[in-house]
Amino acid sequence: MAPKKINPRKEKFLSNLPQHDLISDISDAKGKLSFSFKYFDASQSVGQDFKDWNDKQKQELLEKLRDYSRESKLYWLKQRIGGGGLNVLEIYSDFPRNSDFFYPRHVPDGVKWARFRMESAMRLVGFFVSEDSAKMLQLSTDVFYVVFLDKNHRFYKTEKK
Repeated sequence: MAPKKINPRKEKFLSNLPQHDLISDISDAKGKLSFSFKYFDASQSVGQDFKDWNDKQKQELLEKLRDYSRESKLYWLKQRIGGGGLNVLEIYSDFPRNSDFFYPRHVPDGVKWARFRMESAMRLVGFFVSEDSAKMLQLSTDVFYVVFLDKNHRFYKTEKK
């Protein structure tokens, strides 16, 4: 029997086929964070729109979103950042009283307000759907709805200027 001929086009095609199946990828993603910009609000003067951030800030944001989406909400709640031992993710539940932002009219009532700490004073502010609402509406509690870009730490003011 003659040895099989190698078909370079066939080998190239086969080497470019996906190595993962959909079922295992979806089950691996379960419990990991996702991000939605459905409620994004760039209308408030203390917040920013993407066009207000420089290329470096936008690149850092995208890299953080990629990193945050690789882990669960619980993981980021436990991760410490900075010298004060603050968490990467903080869930406040209610909209903070000590804020330069105001509660947007298009955001539903009863959400759990939260923030992701990014570089220096930069924050990604938004909310999670509560457990009860998620069960009732068949939604995921692992989606972070981004509402504000806060590069000056004005959402939840804790530091004296």
